[in-house]
Amino acid sequence: MGGTIIMNTTIGKGITITGSIQAAEPVTISGTVNGDVLASDFDVTVEAGAHVEGAVTARSITVRGRSTGRLIAREVVRVLHSAAVKGDVAAPRISLEEGATFNGSVEPAKVDAAMIVAHYRNKNQPARPA
Repeated sequence: MGGTIIMNTTIGKGITITGSIQAAEPVTISGTVNGDVLASDFDVTVEAGAHVEGAVTARSITVRGRSTGRLIAREVVRVLHSAAVKGDVAAPRISLEEGATFNGSVEPAKVDAAMIVAHYRNKNQPARPA
């Protein structure tokens, strides 16, 4: 069966990560991330009860929990009814469900520039010791 297997990284409810995450696979966050999440070609999901404090860059972003920081998506940002988002969104499409909290601005025309800046910033950050 010569298909490519795509793994999925899950950051569990009891996990707190401080620092940037660079992923070459889909990421589901159920815990806390204090730092940027870069998964440009994959989907990132922030589950209910989860919190991300930093920029998220992905193909598509779904937020059910809390996100504080810029959301940059190539395709779509979905802010579901249980979500609280504080930060700017750069995406060609945004979906905001009734009941969601959103405090920020939407920049649909700046996606390409935002992706380039996010890659540059993450590439030039020094590695942090574990």
